Amino acid sequence: MDCDLFNVLRAFASLVPPMKIPFPSHMSPFAVHSFFLDSILLNPHFQQYPPSKQYQHAFWKWAIRHLEEMAPHEDFEIDPRIYEHYLSLLPSSGLTPGPAQPEMRNQMCPQGLPIQNPPSPSYVTHYWRRTSPLGGHDDAQPPSGLVHLGQFETVTLLESRTTIESGTTGMRTWLASFVLSQYLINHPDLLKNKRILELGSGVGFLGIIVARLQQLHASGQFSSALWMTDVNENVLIRCKENVQLPCNPSSTNPNIHYSFLDWADSLDVEKIPQLTSFFQDEIDLVLGADIIFDPILIPPLVGVLKLALQPGVSGSQKSALIAATVRNKDTLAQFLQSLHDQDVHTEELQVESTSISFTQSIDNEEVKIFKITL
Repeated sequence: MDCDLFNVLRAFASLVPPMKIPFPSHMSPFAVHSFFLDSILLNPHFQQYPPSKQYQHAFWKWAIRHLEEMAPHEDFEIDPRIYEHYLSLLPSSGLTPGPAQPEMRNQMCPQGLPIQNPPSPSYVTHYWRRTSPLGGHDDAQPPSGLVHLGQFETVTLLESRTTIESGTTGMRTWLASFVLSQYLINHPDLLKNKRILELGSGVGFLGIIVARLQQLHASGQFSSALWMTDVNENVLIRCKENVQLPCNPSSTNPNIHYSFLDWADSLDVEKIPQLTSFFQDEIDLVLGADIIFDPILIPPLVGVLKLALQPGVSGSQKSALIAATVRNKDTLAQFLQSLHDQDVHTEELQVESTSISFTQSIDNEEVKIFKITL
């Protein structure tokens, strides 16, 4: 596939705002039209796991406008199925059901404008490029300007499109998860034959990547395992549902477990023995992404990390990889100081920002990854 078309494909799949997608107007209108029809509209994956109607409405409005600008070329016509699909996305009424009195509507929405519904949950699909067990890309490079789809894996999630849903931020994927995932994709040996605990798994993006990397890079008898945890039961249910989507290879991984975990238990003397037993017997590596965002969470998080990193039966050293988006430098500094006060060692790792293969950009936000050991 042409790389410019692939960029449109992965942007649509991951709900990139259309205004940020470069349209391949330099290509043949017939090739571009066939791509939109066959690779997006009629794509079986998107038919089963579609982006939200709100997003598709904006995307197809953008696509049709550009396709119509190409229409004067030769005998080019837009397939009526594209128009039919766009029309099916239009709301049946311009007004959201509500008070019939204009005065009441004016009080609810200034100038009497239609009240906008919040974005609905949406399937989101992310493409990522795998590496071989020996490092580097696992397939020969295609000719310049082309993309070999066989080099890419996908992760599909049903997630919220709002910052907070039902009182939690865990229903969507945040930037630090993409950065830590890419780091692990670049360093898969960190996961090989490891028993991994993920803190704050959310909707499951990082865990799905980890589970797939464990499958791709397993050596000998498959002994890797993954525990995905969260403090919100509804988030954990969504996480499990996403991991088990048939389109995700993680659905065939038998060594994924799900557990409710309240970090505050690490500060409760009556509950510490149970946590300690679990961590010592089961865990080699701890992962967490975007879990340092509120100072009130720092003491229980540090408590969990210190318990989880205690040597197990084998006596081998454990480690944690924690990725943090730096929204508040004071909060991050407080976390690092708390670890230091507990005699926990931290090392900042190099984030290879130029190799981020997801559509998310880290240009305007700083993400740090820390290796944490006792």
